[in-house]
Amino acid sequence: MRDYLTLKDKFRFSCHKGIECFNKCCYDLSLFLTPYDIIRLKNRLGLTSTEFLKRYTRCHIGYQTGLPVVTLKMRDDLRCPFVTDDGCSVYEDRPGSCRLYPLARVKIGNEEIYYIVREEHCMGFEENKVWTVEEWIKDQGAIEYNRMNDLFMKVISKKNEIGRELSDEELRIVYLACFDVDRFRKYAMEKSLSLPESDVEIMKFGINWVVNKVLHGVKT
Repeated sequence: MRDYLTLKDKFRFSCHKGIECFNKCCYDLSLFLTPYDIIRLKNRLGLTSTEFLKRYTRCHIGYQTGLPVVTLKMRDDLRCPFVTDDGCSVYEDRPGSCRLYPLARVKIGNEEIYYIVREEHCMGFEENKVWTVEEWIKDQGAIEYNRMNDLFMKVISKKNEIGRELSDEELRIVYLACFDVDRFRKYAMEKSLSLPESDVEIMKFGINWVVNKVLHGVKT
């Protein structure tokens, strides 16, 4: 018996304010943020990407990928900075991994599979609501997030393809182009790069630019 789910498989789960474990999943997280997550959150909060990254995130170089990894910074009490007693204060723009919970998504080529994340505190699996994976993704508004987040996989694939560690300058440029869209605008102007107008289109440009220029060793 396989231990993963496909889009048509079913699972039982529900989360709501009346459930005993409400908000417990928003505590002591290692929550990775994708470029699209950052755009949605920084615009929701009325911040530049540079301000958002400085105030709410930490960055390190991933052990497996060798690329910048951005994580959400927890408060001193280890709670998510956006959680309140009434729930998530940025719910409409919450990150993709929050939308998918209690599922985790893995993309292998053109195939996507899902795993159920079972945490000891979570009582959502005792609720009666049954979903297919596909229904859950649609209900949680995760379709666009999945599509956008897959774009960054091109950077990871290209990094694996070149088979070497990136220089500090290359890492700085990858971080800038993929995660700090507002500062990348200024960088692009200095380099006479022609950018689209919207944050999302600039993000796409930055990712493709990293794949086709920076990780090809072309001088930037």
